[in-house]
Amino acid sequence: MPLRLKELVQAAKANIKEVSCKEAQELLKCGYKALDVREAAEYLDGTIPMAVHIPRGMLEPVCDTQYACHKGEMSDLDQGWVVFCLAGGRGALAADTLQKMGYTHVVNLAGGFTAWKEAGGAISVPPIENGLMRCDHPWNPGFQQG
Repeated sequence: MPLRLKELVQAAKANIKEVSCKEAQELLKCGYKALDVREAAEYLDGTIPMAVHIPRGMLEPVCDTQYACHKGEMSDLDQGWVVFCLAGGRGALAADTLQKMGYTHVVNLAGGFTAWKEAGGAISVPPIENGLMRCDHPWNPGFQQG
């Protein structure tokens, strides 16, 4: 029988460590970095301050140190990462993948960015880079409120 998303996420969660928002905040203070695996539009709505943004669909090529599209900030396999998505599922899949790729200090933020916001965690709106901008937001210069 084919696996469904729910089973894939459950299997990933069995292989990883999940942390609460409070635990994540402590890890970030101790040198872990936040890794936002949400899509670009979600990221542009706000993220954990100083988070590295790599959408889940780009994780493997960006994190494979032998691949041409590898991202330099992902070079240290011993760097600690607090991975998060919106609610925790994609983050669990991403954390599991990172561990399989050799990253040694990876945790998933239980409840994702939603839990982070509900807990009152700091949020920043990332700078617009490479022309990436949501067209339906008031801070877009071309936005016309109607």
